[in-house]
Amino acid sequence: MREPATPVLALRAALQAWLAERRHERSGAAWRGTRLHYAWDAGTNILLVDYSPLLGIDCLHTVSDWASGFATLRYAEGLFETACIRDLWLPFQRGHEDAAFRHWFATLPEDLAQALERLPARRYALAALAQRSQAVRDLILSNVRLCFLLHHWAETQGWSEHQLVEIAGRKQTEILSALGLPPYRRVLRLIAKLRIGEFDAYEVDRLLRVLREEATCNALVHERQLSCRVVKILEDYPWVAGRPLQRLLCEASNRTLREWINDSLRMGGEAALLELRRCDRPSQVRRLHERLIVEQIEQDGNRRRRFDASGHILAFPPAPFADTASIQAITTPDALQLETQLMRHCVASYTDRVYDGQYAVYKVLEPERLTLGLSLRYGGVALDQLKGVSNRRPSPEAQAAVEHWLHEQLKVARS
Repeated sequence: MREPATPVLALRAALQAWLAERRHERSGAAWRGTRLHYAWDAGTNILLVDYSPLLGIDCLHTVSDWASGFATLRYAEGLFETACIRDLWLPFQRGHEDAAFRHWFATLPEDLAQALERLPARRYALAALAQRSQAVRDLILSNVRLCFLLHHWAETQGWSEHQLVEIAGRKQTEILSALGLPPYRRVLRLIAKLRIGEFDAYEVDRLLRVLREEATCNALVHERQLSCRVVKILEDYPWVAGRPLQRLLCEASNRTLREWINDSLRMGGEAALLELRRCDRPSQVRRLHERLIVEQIEQDGNRRRRFDASGHILAFPPAPFADTASIQAITTPDALQLETQLMRHCVASYTDRVYDGQYAVYKVLEPERLTLGLSLRYGGVALDQLKGVSNRRPSPEAQAAVEHWLHEQLKVARS
């Protein structure tokens, strides 16, 4: 399959000739625009790409055809240097509007182009590998999604091309093992259901983390497809896999259902988890949440206290911002329990997070009575929740006032 790459001298000669031609065109008064320009050199089967309109400097590339291994040469700021096709950001389109580009793209084998078109990225990198390796090409044609995951993982782990090619030639269940995934055909069937076009590099990492849980994979065997949204939900709530609550979370138009679930788990622990597993309607989750709030209000808050070596009750760590007349930090577990009782919501369930320095709670007195929760992570502060009595939403005026206060506090902290 592999043929000798186009000689660099041929690439350079074509590039020099086109450079002179493009400079002449750009010097004319009629030349305008910022789009890429393409040309096809039929004599050498080379695509020429002019990036100069976008960058404002002479920057041109040559790319050989598929049979020559996509050899590339770049000219920029007076220098010629070899490049890599994956760095050119060329479109992967058979129906591209430019005839020169279509002519070059048509040098890819049709079956390979069709398979790679489904992917969100890495298409030219995989095409170039397929030109050099029959094993990679066979894997693309038989399971392009698995090949995409393998290439992503190989780059993440710093594998050499030789390592990637060797693994690509293994049985597909053995490739799963190399990725750290359960080595079963049911996992291959799950991968075949991926809406892979939705997954960027960050989401692929998330996907691999989710699929490494064999119990999750087993629970998903009857799913018709796996979307990026489903994978996000499963990373946060792996126990909903294959259950009605998975569908409800996917269909939810806002964060309310998530908040009910998170609050219920904080308040009720394992007992709440068992009940949530059985929920198949949002109303059931809401009723569980409301019942746990009532229990939270009625129970003794003493069990949440922490004590020092002398037996004295520990206060919370200092809140990130000083009190004002209208916004005041809650500094003890007893005060947080009182806030739960007065406001009839579940803020006392955050006691451990406040003690651990992951959260801060303020009571807002004006322009209306609210409870403010701030998330503290990686040295940053972010507004997490702002709730009125019984979890009512704040008025637009109150929301704006609290956001303005937080903005001013953050500005002072950064100065």
